Amino acid sequence: MGSEMCIRDRMREDLKAYPEFSKAQVILGGSNTGMSAQASADFEVYGYDMTVTDSVAARLKRELLKVKGVTEVNISRSDYQPEYQVDFDREKLAMHGLNLSTAGNYLRNRVNGAVASKYREDGDEYDIKVRYAPEYRTSLESLENILIYNAQGQSVRVKDVGKVVERFAPPTIERKDRERIVTVSAVISGAPLGDVVAAGNKVIDKMDLPGEVTIQISGSYEDQQDSFRDLGTLAILIVVLVFIVMAAQFESLTYPFIIMFSLPFAFSGVLMALFFTNSTLSVMSLLGGIMLIGIVVKNGIVLIDYITLCRERGLAVLNSVVTAGKSRLRPVLMTTATTVLGMIPMAIGGGQGSEMWSPMAIAVIGGLTISTVSVSYTHLRAHETDSYLVCRLLLEKKKSKRAKYGKCVADTRSILHLINEKWR
Repeated sequence: MGSEMCIRDRMREDLKAYPEFSKAQVILGGSNTGMSAQASADFEVYGYDMTVTDSVAARLKRELLKVKGVTEVNISRSDYQPEYQVDFDREKLAMHGLNLSTAGNYLRNRVNGAVASKYREDGDEYDIKVRYAPEYRTSLESLENILIYNAQGQSVRVKDVGKVVERFAPPTIERKDRERIVTVSAVISGAPLGDVVAAGNKVIDKMDLPGEVTIQISGSYEDQQDSFRDLGTLAILIVVLVFIVMAAQFESLTYPFIIMFSLPFAFSGVLMALFFTNSTLSVMSLLGGIMLIGIVVKNGIVLIDYITLCRERGLAVLNSVVTAGKSRLRPVLMTTATTVLGMIPMAIGGGQGSEMWSPMAIAVIGGLTISTVSVSYTHLRAHETDSYLVCRLLLEKKKSKRAKYGKCVADTRSILHLINEKWR
């Protein structure tokens, strides 16, 4: 991913050395859509007056190029194309027995042509268009001399009923919600999308916009916010469903509640992994976090289930925790290691689309590692606490000067029994 970004940035710098390229875009993979596309922040400029919106879009482009992480800014409205337009005089048309529709149809048929017949050959049909030769329809003077006929068959030249002028017009007019728009797209490289959008909002706030012009953020950022909301709702729903399943399995509300405390460790691990790898919080990384809900909860279920079994066998709470940690820690570490090792190629792999899947693998690795380490540390501390209490009571018994060996063994067993009764 880093090499691709470097190549794109170098190509953009090289293209700046060619002034004949008024507009140039560097697109990865030959398409501006798909998984390999670069992230972009789109700003939609709404307004009816195209001259005003073009001016606002140009100013916004200049300011966005100064934002850190923005390597290229494109305006959706293409360059204006020169064209001939005829301004008819309605009064003159009426004097010659014509109207706008008739005059327009005559002019269009002479310039663009009218389908007079069809040519058929080997089962295929081709339109036969009849129009003026290029030398009679490509210059301003030739257009002014085109003849228009009224219903009585009388002819009149275009220059007698109107005026032919040369103007510049956009090839297409974009509309959204029945309003004219022009989109300013900032291509991002090496910076989070949210930071660029925040900087763009500051630029818009400083601009003196006309009253009829408004600017809205759309594109990747809008889609990202919608995805974040959907994934947040999905995460809450998954947590509720997992809690219900565990409550039905354990026939208790306490054990599922305890198991759910492993989720904060997992999410903190996700944020730590993204921070240390200089990755952004994206849709794919959130998807990896949602995957962790089921993986981390599975490890907790294995431990809590064995702790419950030890309690049913008569062990104290602390002894049950230590026993379950010793017995089930190895399976938990093995399953964690297999998942982490399986995600490493996805996290560090290159190739097309790797920048999309890498954050998800990094999130899973970080969350699962931190969660497993925290659980393992808890069980080791419990084992140390148990050993410390036993040794402390043994030392206190030795200080009481009961020196007989058999008596000491009996006292030790009594002490262990008292500890077991204490934590039962």
